[in-house]
Order: sequence, then structure tokens, then C-alpha cells
Amino acid sequence: MKVLYLVFSHDHQPQLARLALAIRRLSPDAEIAVHHDPQVAPLDPGLFSPAWRVHVVPEPVRGEWGDFSLVEQYLHAFRWSTQHLQFDWVVTLTGLSYPIRPLRDFEAMLAASGVDGFVYHFDADDLGHWPPGTATTRFQFRYVKLPKFRYWHRVPAPLRTVLQRSRVWLNAHQPFVRIAPRPRGLKTLFGIRRFPVPGAAGLKLQGGRQMLNITRDALLHLIRFVDDNPRYQSWMRSSLIPDESFFTTILANAPELKIANDVQRFIKWPREAHASSVAVITADEIPQVLQSDAPFALKLDTRVDARALELLDAHLRPHMVPIPGAEAQT
Repeated sequence: MKVLYLVFSHDHQPQLARLALAIRRLSPDAEIAVHHDPQVAPLDPGLFSPAWRVHVVPEPVRGEWGDFSLVEQYLHAFRWSTQHLQFDWVVTLTGLSYPIRPLRDFEAMLAASGVDGFVYHFDADDLGHWPPGTATTRFQFRYVKLPKFRYWHRVPAPLRTVLQRSRVWLNAHQPFVRIAPRPRGLKTLFGIRRFPVPGAAGLKLQGGRQMLNITRDALLHLIRFVDDNPRYQSWMRSSLIPDESFFTTILANAPELKIANDVQRFIKWPREAHASSVAVITADEIPQVLQSDAPFALKLDTRVDARALELLDAHLRPHMVPIPGAEAQT
């Protein structure tokens, strides 16, 4: 059985190379492919040694947090992979993921699992996962980007507070529009209520993570569904943070697929509830990480704590095979 490890990255290329090498040393026969968003910087053509056998997905898609472009990145890489690579399972990773267990054990588990995928998902209306009204706000409005006000920082603080409170009040007290600010300096979104509310191609909406561990057959089902249901893609394109629902909704609703509800990742979340991004794992947390049965952890970042990866490399080294050029990276 062959696994494709499909990595999505956008920055910190030295750690991306380290991840690719770790996967190659832990799984000599696996396929490794990288979709690198060039928005921060184009991928260094000399980043990967030829001996590592890393495929680079051509014509990468530029992405933006919470935008449908993140879905398009995955679809582009999925289509390219099915056309150019042979594999039985695909495992999607971010560039700041890292293996924490021998990958041969993980791959043996996949082969013997009897399922078509491990995908974390939940009912979008489940209040145990998203705050009340989240599904309505995300999917029942059609969003467009508002022009960015360059001088917001010059607005007096008391007036900014009044405007922010007015936005919260407006969202809470009428059903027709939503104003959705976004982090990281991105443009605010303005949503208008859809009448009637479109259906998700007869599917029950799911939330989840854009981290997939699925068979090739499940991947082909996903691509066929997207091709056969352009209205589903159009509807999700104008929804809010569609990458957290687009793939999970399709896979969890497929009657011909057996999907286990498991992300297969150790994830460190910030203390604040409903955070938009995961937190960095530090060296003092590695003993806790290694107690997990998951094959990968995220996120690790050598710019924050390089020793965390050094500890993981030391733990995994007995399971790694020699690869030319490895000494320069470990």
C-alpha cells in the first residue's frame, strides 16, 4: 500500500524541507507532494534534494485565510495528484505539521482499518462545537468583501469602540445582513441573507478540519461530487470560512463511504475558546505529545521553539532510514 503525503505550505521553507525529509526517512516508499502558496515567497527550486523524491504541484493557487481560495488550493492539488501519482491513501498536512510516531505503523493502521477515511466532522448545528448561530451566519448569507479603510488606525479609540459595538448589535438584532470582520488585516465581509436559503445539494452541513486522511476512491468520489454539483461549489464560494465545511460535508454524507470521525492529529489549541488558529507546541510539551496515538502533531515552529523539533527528531531517529543529503537538515 502506498500513501501520498500532500503538504500545503505558504511560508517557513526551511521547516517545510525538514518535514519532507522526515517523511521520506520514515516512509521510503511513500509519495510526497507539496503545494506551496507563493504569496509570501516563491518556492526555492533547490529546497528539496532529488534523492528525497518530492513532487511540487505546478501552478499553485494563492490562498487567503477563511476564503474559498483555500478550498481551491486543495482541489487543484487533488486533481493534479490523481492525474500524476499512484497512491492508495492521501494524507493532507500543513507545512508546520511534523510526524511524532513511526509512519510505518500509521500506514499499517490505514491499510487494516477497513474504512475509507479518517475525517473529523460534526453537525454544523451542534452547539457543542460552534457557538449558537454560527451555522446560520456562515451559510445562510452571501458574502462580499468590503473595501479596506486604510485610515482605521487614525479613528479615535472611543469612536472605534462605538462602531464595533454597533456592528455586534446589528448582527444580533436583525436577520437580513451580517458584518464579519476578519483577522490578520484582511478585508471585512458583508453578508446579505439568501432567500430562499439554498440547500447543500441535499447534504447535512458539517463542520470540521481541513485535514483529510482518505483513500484514493474517497478522493475520486469527492472530485466527482464537486464536478457534478456546481451549485454546491458556487454556494460555498460565497459562504463564510468554507474550508472548514466544504470537504467534510461531502465525505460525511456519502452513503457509499465509511468515514471514521477522527482527525489523526495531535493539535494544540490556544486557551481562548473558538480560536481561529492553532498554537505552537513547545519543547516542554513534547512528552505530552508523545503520549498521543496520532501520527502527526501541529503546529511546530522552529522560529518559536527549535528544540521541540530536535526532541521529535531524536525520538524518531531509530525509525528513520538513511537518505542522501539528510545530514544537512537534521
